[in-house]
Amino acid sequence: MGSDLTDLKTILNRLGEKIDHTSCPASNHINICRDYTGNVHNILKSTVQAFKRRKFNPEARLDVIFVDSEQISEGSVDGGGPTREYLRLLMKAIHQSSIFEGPETDKTLALDSQALEGKLYTQIARMISVCAIHGGVAPNFFSERLFNQVCDKPTARATLDEVSDVTFKEKLLKIKEARTVEDAKAAIEEAEDSLAIVGSCRIITTLKQRDALVQSAVNFFVEGRLNVALQQFVEGFTTLGLLKEMRAHPDLFHSMFVKDVRPLKASDLSTLFQVSFSESGTHKRELENQTVCYWRDWLIDVEEGECAPLTLENVLEFASGASTIPPCGFFPQPTIEVFPEELGKIFPEANTCVLVLKLPVHKDYDSFKAQMCNAVLWAPTFGLV
Repeated sequence: MGSDLTDLKTILNRLGEKIDHTSCPASNHINICRDYTGNVHNILKSTVQAFKRRKFNPEARLDVIFVDSEQISEGSVDGGGPTREYLRLLMKAIHQSSIFEGPETDKTLALDSQALEGKLYTQIARMISVCAIHGGVAPNFFSERLFNQVCDKPTARATLDEVSDVTFKEKLLKIKEARTVEDAKAAIEEAEDSLAIVGSCRIITTLKQRDALVQSAVNFFVEGRLNVALQQFVEGFTTLGLLKEMRAHPDLFHSMFVKDVRPLKASDLSTLFQVSFSESGTHKRELENQTVCYWRDWLIDVEEGECAPLTLENVLEFASGASTIPPCGFFPQPTIEVFPEELGKIFPEANTCVLVLKLPVHKDYDSFKAQMCNAVLWAPTFGLV
């Protein structure tokens, strides 16, 4: 597992070398109107608009500006934090887009004629490539079938369970479960219009032919009808050279695209942040030691559900603008600082641009825990994840 991650990190870093971080053309300015109701449709709409610009360059730096609900700019300087948050929210919007269907963590392509006409499949694959290379943000929701299709690997035989159209599925099931050829013929006649559309309407004389008819209809519904959409989708992954690497190293990229069953752990965040300590033996250092102990205890409580609805993903989002640790890690490395006691701060503060989390000094753990939870829960982006 460790060597795989190192290999993946090396590949992503190599792809990332194509990005000119010193240059940000006007066409790469992305203006996002944040919706505090949790609706991320505007983010996808704004991104499509930006990506369609004639001079948009995925090999140049992005400059993301969030605008709140009152149309007030949150700031024009993107030091990295806004981009990380944007890419996280964009991936959520992509996950909810009309080009996908199926379970939350097992998505396949859906057929959307309007998306086909507008080449939205290509644009969304370009966005996923940008999310992965610019920010290390992984989809983690592709089905095995979709991932294998993109990587040009053989796919498993399509099954009736994968037919998403409930009515069509019921018609096929009735044909499949017919006990006699005559019953099967009657069920086929009932489904004649639907079968004709998928090119599977035929005369049968045996139950084996019945099974072949059902399998033919399933194959067309699950894969055949989506051929053009898949071609568009695959084309988008050529952005920044991602497709070539995915097809060369599918086993390494699998964890980025297919659901990773390993949840974020308290230990992941404990080791992620480097603590900036004062000189040993000072009163300030004693307070810092105690505060860091509180921090690590709090992370364990969050992991164990003692701070629900708060999750470790929410904590990471508050501190970094990202909900997962990128395969390449963060740059710069996230740092923890402790506020001087005399400032009287009771809430933590995060600078997601330079990745510094500042923790407050509290006299007891319960007070620290309460105010840490409040700060993250009251953060502007909570509820959008």
